[in-house]
Amino acid sequence: MIFSSFFKTKANWQHKDTTVRITAINSELSVDNSEQLAILTDLIQQDSSDLVRRAALIKVASFDCYLDASHNNSQAKVKQFAGKQVHDILATDHKIVLCAEMKQNILAKQAQNPILGTVLLEAWLAHEQDSAIMIALYQQISARKTSTHLLSHSFSQKQNPEFQTYLLSQVDDSKVLEKLSKKVCNDTLAQQVNHKLAAIQAAVEKPKKLAKTIQLVLAKLQALKDVADYGEYKKRKSRLIDEWQVLEPEHEVFSAEERSIFNDKYQGIINHLEKLFIAKAESYQQQIIIDKLAHDKQRDKKDFTQQLNHISQAITTAVFSSDNLDEEQFLGSLGQLNTAIEASALNKDEQQVFILQVKQLTKRLGQIPEIAESVSQATNLISKISQLTLPTSLQELNSRQETYHDWLKTWRLIEQKTAGILPESIVQAQKQIVSTWQGGLKPLQSQQKELFFVHKKKLQDIKRLLNNGKFKVCFGLFKGVKENIDQLSAQQKQQLQRDFDQVSEKMTELSDWEHYIATPRKQELLLAVQALVDTPLDNPNEQAEKVKAYRSTWNSLGHADEDIDKQLNEQFNQRCEQAFAPCRLFYAEQDKIRQQHLEQRNNILAQVEQLVTELNKAEETQSVDFKKLDGKLNTIQQHWKNAGEVDRNQYKKLQQQFKNTIAPVKSAIGAFHLTNSKEKQALIVKAQQLIASDDIFAAIDSAKQLQQSWREVGFAGNHQESQLWQKFRQVNDELFAKRQVLKSEQQAALSNQQQAYDEKVSTIAESLISFTNQAANKEVEPENKQTLQDIEQQAEALLTEVIANKPVIKVAVARLEKIIKQVEQLIKSNRQVKEQQRWLNLFELMSLQAQSNQDVEALTASAMVNKLSSFWQKRWQEHVKLSEQVQGGHRLDKTLEIEILGKSESPAELADQRMKVQVQLMQEQMLSGIDIDLSKLLVDWLMLGTLTEGDLPLIRRLKAIYCQ
Repeated sequence: MIFSSFFKTKANWQHKDTTVRITAINSELSVDNSEQLAILTDLIQQDSSDLVRRAALIKVASFDCYLDASHNNSQAKVKQFAGKQVHDILATDHKIVLCAEMKQNILAKQAQNPILGTVLLEAWLAHEQDSAIMIALYQQISARKTSTHLLSHSFSQKQNPEFQTYLLSQVDDSKVLEKLSKKVCNDTLAQQVNHKLAAIQAAVEKPKKLAKTIQLVLAKLQALKDVADYGEYKKRKSRLIDEWQVLEPEHEVFSAEERSIFNDKYQGIINHLEKLFIAKAESYQQQIIIDKLAHDKQRDKKDFTQQLNHISQAITTAVFSSDNLDEEQFLGSLGQLNTAIEASALNKDEQQVFILQVKQLTKRLGQIPEIAESVSQATNLISKISQLTLPTSLQELNSRQETYHDWLKTWRLIEQKTAGILPESIVQAQKQIVSTWQGGLKPLQSQQKELFFVHKKKLQDIKRLLNNGKFKVCFGLFKGVKENIDQLSAQQKQQLQRDFDQVSEKMTELSDWEHYIATPRKQELLLAVQALVDTPLDNPNEQAEKVKAYRSTWNSLGHADEDIDKQLNEQFNQRCEQAFAPCRLFYAEQDKIRQQHLEQRNNILAQVEQLVTELNKAEETQSVDFKKLDGKLNTIQQHWKNAGEVDRNQYKKLQQQFKNTIAPVKSAIGAFHLTNSKEKQALIVKAQQLIASDDIFAAIDSAKQLQQSWREVGFAGNHQESQLWQKFRQVNDELFAKRQVLKSEQQAALSNQQQAYDEKVSTIAESLISFTNQAANKEVEPENKQTLQDIEQQAEALLTEVIANKPVIKVAVARLEKIIKQVEQLIKSNRQVKEQQRWLNLFELMSLQAQSNQDVEALTASAMVNKLSSFWQKRWQEHVKLSEQVQGGHRLDKTLEIEILGKSESPAELADQRMKVQVQLMQEQMLSGIDIDLSKLLVDWLMLGTLTEGDLPLIRRLKAIYCQ
């Protein structure tokens, strides 16, 4: 049996060679077989090679397996690899995808036993899309570390409404909310943030506002001590106490001390007011009694008035309805009313007023028959006046006006007898008649009054003219007065009678003198007209005017002797016709010319009508060319103006027709001009507003746009266009002048600023040049980084200042950027030189160690070690403590590995060995995915063992890689 087991073949996954085991895992084992899965699990946990363990993990490809290995595996590299796989799975950067149920199970286990680190949870949260899982993740992360940064970062990173809603519910800090409000994913959440901010602000401001409100209530209570009216005091006090009681539940926002202070103030004011108003309270009660008495009096007065009116109405009704009047009943009612008046709260004088009315009603009961008779008379009067028509002329006015006045006097007598109890219908009829007659008489009375003043003035004028010897005019004036004086009333005629008699007497005397004067004058005028007939004037217009003048003089002479007056008039008319005959021929020719002018104007009217038709069509299509239309209108108006004369009566009609016809065109052009005027006025207002602008250059740009708009707006009319343009140009001139002044000031300031910046830049440049020269002369260390950084900081600070100062001085910016670039290049160059020197020092030290193998103490005292960085000093000290030499070819393999990763050539004889190392590196790199770190590889190379002279070729090969 022992012999058979000796020849038994082991499985490939148990092979000594790592590569064979990895190949077996990939090709021979399956996760679907439970036995093989157990083998893979054992390999993950127990295999000596980390590469085999990684291959088994990759083969199983289970999240739980990766998670377990990341915590429990005994090899650090496997833990690191498994941890990265868990990170990638949770970050959705892996071929393994977790379903929602698996994620929930993981979170449930995590809540009971935290196995995922905070970094993993944050990476998971960063890539999770399910809102419920995101909330659960955030809860677990925030349980471990609570920070505003975590909340803000999660909120901005996850644009999920449910998740952001949950985060907002966890925030009560207004500053944090304000930051989050800029990163919300929709308007609803933005409103929610705003509401929460408003609520927080209200909660912060509530104590202040409530304190102000309480102070106001207390101040109002304190001010009640100055109220004189106790009733008003009680109303206000009650209202303020109600306000205080409403505010009391809100006092919880204050501290106990603040609540005590407010309550003490309130109680103190209430106590003080009660003491202060004790006396006024008694007076107030007395006033209430007085007010009640006044109220009772007012009520009694109202009741007594209603009863008196009721009894009076009953008596009136009995009179008009001819019913039998129960006098005893009325007397009993009046007696009871009288007793009630005497027993009322009214004083004696007030009682006497009502008692007097009772006595009047009692007296009226005894006069019922007389009152009934008066009512009948009133009815007859209404009927009589209704049959009389209103006067329609001054001749009818005097007689009918007298009849109306007599009727009115009779009515007043009857009204007194009826004791004021006439039926309402009769009273309304009387009022209507009075209103109708007053309205009908008023115009005629006004006309009569006006006629009176006219006649009075005419009589005064006649008397004045008579005194001045102007007798001819007096005859016409006196004739009008004599014909119309009878239209005046008797009173008005009586006022004018004296003047009328005087003038009448004087006019009778003048009538006798008229014939004596007019006869010889008319005979002379006949001779003058005959001379005009015999010798006509050259100018027909002058001839016609002369004839008109002679006729006017003839009419002004009055009457001649009665026996020859008719003959003289006939001779004068005949000779005037003869003198006017030449004029008629001239006027006939003028009529023909006027007819031609009439045709011209009619043609112009036709052109206007055609223009209106064209305008209407253009308005319908909104294609009116107002410039062309205005030109046509001006041409037509000029032709109308130049057209000759026409008959005066016809011209008026033609002119009116021309105005009416051309009105739509003028209106359209006027509306166009008005619209343009308003638009240009608006542009002027906008331009004027630009003058006050602080940003003059922006204002200039706006002004240029306004100028373009001005050019686009049409003509505003001859008068308006010039005025508007002058205003607009003046505003623009002011604006551009303001810009010129500002430019001059800015240019001066810019020049000064540029000079100041040039001096500062020159100082920095000199510092850099000085440092460069000193470094070249070995006066300072070239790698003095602090000096260069100081120069760079000065240049960057000055550059920031120059850029911030508008307008930017480009010359200074260019110089500063050049200096900063030079400093950066120097720092980079010095850093590279220093780094190169450190590598040279390290490899020189390695060569010395390989040749002499110095101990730690001697090495520590070496100046070359001190030139290394602190990192390499520690690594070197760790290396020199090694006592064993490198076994086998490990150092050579490590050298080849560094040459492969450093992309450097190896000796040709080592090509096969290099290929083997390269294949192994590729497998490790594929499984681990760790980045290349040449410094770490050199540390590993040193830690393989002590250096010997046999390592010097390897050191030289490595030096070529690190010191290139």
